[in-house]
Amino acid sequence: MSSELENKQEGLAKEGNNSDVEAKIVENEVQNKETDVLDSNEKEVKESDINSAEVEKSEIANSDTEKENEEDIFTDITDEDSNEDEEEDFSELSKEEILEKLRLLIHESEIDKSRKSIETLKSQYYKLQKSEYDKIKKDLKEKAGDDVEFKMPKDPTEDYLKEPMVDYKKKKAEFATSQDKKKEDNLQKKLDIIEKIKGLANSEESLNKTFNEFKDLQQEWLEIGNVPASEATNLWKNYQLQIERFYYLVRINKELRDLDFKKNLEQKLELCEKAEELLLETDAVASYKNLQELHNLWKELGPVPADKREEIWDRFSLASKKIRQAYQEHFEKLKDERKANYEQKLVLCEKAEAIANAESPNNGKEWGEQTEKVLELQKIWKTIGMVPKEVNTEVYERFRAACNRFFNAKKEFFETINEELNGNYQRKLELCVSAESLQDSTDWKKSTEAFFDLQKRWKEIGPAPKKHSDQVWKRFRAACDKFFNAKSDFYSNIDKEHKENLIKKETLIKEIQEFKPGKEQAENINSIKEFQKRWTEIGYVANKHKDRLYTEYRSAVNYIYEKLNLNKNALDISNFNSKIEVLKETGEANGLKKERSRILKRIQDLNLEINQYENNMGFFSSGSDSILKDFEKKINKAKTEIKTLKEKKKSIDLAERELKKKDSNDEQND
Repeated sequence: MSSELENKQEGLAKEGNNSDVEAKIVENEVQNKETDVLDSNEKEVKESDINSAEVEKSEIANSDTEKENEEDIFTDITDEDSNEDEEEDFSELSKEEILEKLRLLIHESEIDKSRKSIETLKSQYYKLQKSEYDKIKKDLKEKAGDDVEFKMPKDPTEDYLKEPMVDYKKKKAEFATSQDKKKEDNLQKKLDIIEKIKGLANSEESLNKTFNEFKDLQQEWLEIGNVPASEATNLWKNYQLQIERFYYLVRINKELRDLDFKKNLEQKLELCEKAEELLLETDAVASYKNLQELHNLWKELGPVPADKREEIWDRFSLASKKIRQAYQEHFEKLKDERKANYEQKLVLCEKAEAIANAESPNNGKEWGEQTEKVLELQKIWKTIGMVPKEVNTEVYERFRAACNRFFNAKKEFFETINEELNGNYQRKLELCVSAESLQDSTDWKKSTEAFFDLQKRWKEIGPAPKKHSDQVWKRFRAACDKFFNAKSDFYSNIDKEHKENLIKKETLIKEIQEFKPGKEQAENINSIKEFQKRWTEIGYVANKHKDRLYTEYRSAVNYIYEKLNLNKNALDISNFNSKIEVLKETGEANGLKKERSRILKRIQDLNLEINQYENNMGFFSSGSDSILKDFEKKINKAKTEIKTLKEKKKSIDLAERELKKKDSNDEQND
């Protein structure tokens, strides 16, 4: 038994840095085994069994050494470049798209698989928010200066970020708790398996049944997941020790052990074939991940025959190294590709900046051509792959800034154009309203001039928005056509009326010429007023007769004034009163107001002239009599005109009072 212990300790010493500790553990276990054997009254131990046990012990120790070596290589593979997997690019998402992506990942995906993407999205959101805040600060400083104090407005979308992040933290905590609980449960399960294996070593059942139970426990061990990291190493060592004790203490015969080694060899050969198949895969990242799974399975398998041990491991190790080399070459190639992508994106940035910094187009067609160029650059940008992480944000922000400058300038241009078009549309609507207010007028001369003025103004106004252009033109044209058609109809029948008016006016002129004044001056003036009223009431005549008739009419009237010995002012007042009578009879209140305004304005101007003349007289000495007399003459003339104007104003006041009284009576009759 002591020789067995020495061999056991010697075999374990080959396993590596922890050999002293493990040798001590094995020594204690073997001593316990010796006590158990004595207690079970096992009187005799065959020499062949002891030798077989020693061989098994030595081989199992070597198997453990093999597993240590395998574990070292596996660690070397998995530790390097383990998180170099390609990540989804979120750099071009807007804040709203980031929030939507976050909600999907948090509520509809497994939290352990989407954790990295969630953290990346959260970081990208705050980068965008900071960029917006920096722009607001910059704009405020440009407008208000560096010394202005301001408080940054709250981002309205941030609450939509915090809400799912609360759920995310909760789910992450729940996941961590569940994983810790699961690991504790797995630890207890594996501890139970170790205890069961201990029990099998002392079992009195048949060897076949005991071995089958042992293999079932091994399979159950493999199916159990991870345990707490702090317990993993000791648990594994204890498990391996109990496996060794089982093989050693139950004295499995050489044939059964060889059969187990053979099965392990078959399984490891299958793993070698699977590893070699991975060499044919074009996806180096997927191959590397699958290789990690194969290494995990390799670690869980038992030893193989000693003469095949080195050969099988070399085969598996060679395939692993090639896969790892392909994996490293993949990322080297990826780095070169990303560098080339970076160079291509820099070129796109320069082109976008050249367009954004160029002189702004002057019309929509040129803007459309430039827009097509920018959109084509954006389309090409999307076809280019990822760039190195350290410059990804920088180059993207540069390209986006150039595009934003272009589209902001385009937006301002078309806002100005649209504002001008809408202004033109409003002005044309106003012309339509004016035209429609005149379309039924029968004041042909005045309204015709008004329509000509409206049409001239229409031509001076620029284009309206396309969707309103035809509609507003048809509306304006309809009003014009209605007026001019009515005018055409009117003048087609007016010749007869003009001839009748010609006869009436010639008859009236003859009557005035034959008028013989009476003795009463007031009656004579009333007769003149009657002549003037009748002349006003007669309608138009043809233009070729108009000037002649008016000259004959004025000459006849003036002749009467001369015969009546009326002065020019009286004549002027009489004529003015005739005009006021016409305005009063036709109810032209606005005409009376215009006459009043004109008279008051003239009185004001004359008073200013009188003041100016009086001031100028003070600059001349007594020797300038001719100049002073000229000033006095002008002053007297102005005062006489003021007196006449005031008489006219009285006539207007009287006419307005009578007109108001008439309107009041008409309202009462209604």
